[in-house]
Amino acid sequence: MTDSSMQYNEILAVQSQLHELQYKHWLHHELFTYQWWALVVLLIIPWIIWWKLVDKTKTAIILAYGIYIMFVVTAMDAIGSALQLWIYPIKLLPIIPDSIGINWGLLTVAHMLVYQYFPRWKSFIVAESIFAAVLAFLGEPFAEWYGVYTPLQWEHISSFPIYLMKAVIGKWLIERLVFHKKF
Repeated sequence: MTDSSMQYNEILAVQSQLHELQYKHWLHHELFTYQWWALVVLLIIPWIIWWKLVDKTKTAIILAYGIYIMFVVTAMDAIGSALQLWIYPIKLLPIIPDSIGINWGLLTVAHMLVYQYFPRWKSFIVAESIFAAVLAFLGEPFAEWYGVYTPLQWEHISSFPIYLMKAVIGKWLIERLVFHKKF
């Protein structure tokens, strides 16, 4: 066996131990806590609200925007967690990305509603700026207080431009794809 494969086997063994520890922690300290139930609600209820409010004639484009948001926030959270900038101490399931309850429910639906109700660029940017400020300066501190998010090496103010830019880039991309405009 080469040094590289021996080292990789060590990595796999440590990952297996980590997964086992995470599963035990989830089972005994996260599952069915009030924070866990809140994440379940934040995943499901926004979609019910969205279905009642969505403009059914524009469902496809709004969903495309929502899928973009889901992808980007999941990727950003995976990177932030891997770099230990923040953690999510409560997970819905130990085998899915940490922040699914918030990202795939509340956050995605809220962005889709902003996208629907503020279709013009100027109003969209104003609405997303307000939403980014609410998320960064109220939402994140509340999630921290509630025990579902812990910034380690991250300041809430750093989130503001990221929240805004992902929304603006998403709108730009979707409009280019749907309306076949050249990049």
